[in-house]
Amino acid sequence: MIELGHMYTYEELVKRMEELAGKYPEYLSLQCAGISHDEREIPVLVLGSSGKCLILSGGIHGRESINPVLLLGMAEDYCERRKRAGEQDETGRILNKYSIYFLPVANPDGYEIALWGFESIRNPVLRHTMRMKEIPHETWKYNARGIDINRNFPCRSYTSRGNMRESASENETKALIDIFAGYPDSVGYIDFHSRGRIIYYYRRAMPFFYNRRGKHMAKKFQQISNYAIGKKREEAASVLDGGNSVNYYSENYEKLAITVETVEDCADFPLDVGYYEKTYQEVSEIPLSFLMEYDRG
Repeated sequence: MIELGHMYTYEELVKRMEELAGKYPEYLSLQCAGISHDEREIPVLVLGSSGKCLILSGGIHGRESINPVLLLGMAEDYCERRKRAGEQDETGRILNKYSIYFLPVANPDGYEIALWGFESIRNPVLRHTMRMKEIPHETWKYNARGIDINRNFPCRSYTSRGNMRESASENETKALIDIFAGYPDSVGYIDFHSRGRIIYYYRRAMPFFYNRRGKHMAKKFQQISNYAIGKKREEAASVLDGGNSVNYYSENYEKLAITVETVEDCADFPLDVGYYEKTYQEVSEIPLSFLMEYDRG
C-alpha cells in the first residue's frame, strides 16, 4: 500500500493513512493532533491501545520529505507483523505491550511548499509573506508563517529571534506538545530529520545518567542503521540551535528523546525518491529496537 518509490502529496499521505486505518482497524486508529496555519489537519496514526507508547515524528521541517513516507511504511509493516505474530514471537509481544504513536507529517504546510511550491498555500497573506523571504521553495523548512517549528519549543535552550518572539507560538508546535501531554506514560520519543545519517542523543540540560542511557540507546540504533553518533559539541553548535522538540520532551518528561537524521549530508532538496528504499532498510527497525531495549530495563 505504501510505495517507497513514490513522492506523495499531503492529500495522498492522508488518504494512505485512512486506508491503513481501514485495513487494520483492530490495531490502528487515525486521529487529528491539530490544524496547521493554512488549515490542514495534522494527522496521526496510533498503533495499539496501551498508554505506554513510543512517540515518533517526521516532517517537522518541510523540505525533509522522505521521513513522512518512511513512517507510514513502518506503520504498515508493524501492523502486518503484529497480525502474523504468534504468542511466542518477540515482535508481537512488544507491539501488544506498547503502543506506537506515528506523527508522519508534523508540518503539512511546509511539506507541501517544499515539494510543490508556494502556490500550494491557500491563504494569500501567508503566501505573500513567505515569498518575501526570497527562499527557494525546495529548501523551505519552515511552516506557513515562516517559523522553524524545531526552534519553537519552550525549553531551556529556546531563543527568541526574528519573527519568532514567543515559544510555542505555532499551531504545529502546540499539536506536538499536546501529544506529549496526552501520553504522560510514554516511554520515549524519536524525531526523524534529514540529512547526515547521524544519531543525536545528547541533551545539554539533562543529567549525566540520562545522557549515558541515551548514548547506550544510540549505539543500538547505530548497529541497525550504520549511522554515526553525534558528538556532544555537535548537538548545539550555537545558541540558535535550541528550542527543539527533543529538548522539550526530555526536559519535561525525563525520558529519552533521540534525533535520527536520515540520508547523506550531501543530498539535495527535494530529496530524490531513490533514497527511500535504502533509507527504509536502514531505519525501519529503530522504533522496535527502542521498545525492546526499553522493555529489558
